Amino acid sequence: MKKWERDVLVGWIVVLLILVAHYVITISLGNSYFAEATLNRMLWFSSFPAFLIAFGAAFFLKTGTLTLAVRRGVIWTAELLVAFAVVAWLFRSFNALFESPGAYWLFGAVLLAPLVYLFEFRRQHHNRKARTH
Repeated sequence: MKKWERDVLVGWIVVLLILVAHYVITISLGNSYFAEATLNRMLWFSSFPAFLIAFGAAFFLKTGTLTLAVRRGVIWTAELLVAFAVVAWLFRSFNALFESPGAYWLFGAVLLAPLVYLFEFRRQHHNRKARTH
């Protein structure tokens, strides 16, 4: 399996986990559907677990270069965008999704998580090297 194919596959797993987290948050807020009235709040709350899931995936895949971090962030964000667009279309909330600032928090969290992991990894790796010299 090529590296980009693995990134796409892991991206769909990340998307599935984020959708499950979003569903749990939706249920915890008392909604059992894609309610437009609380959509922004649900998406904003979902951005925190989404960041952690994408960060964990970057850790699992050992994202070690800027190219890998950017590629994974873009692929995973694009897949998440497609998944949320399909769900919003099914629930007839397509316009509400993209008018909601919480959606951009969510997409931004997934986009930035591999980069945050990379910079944290580099800092820790640099500190480890400095201690050994």
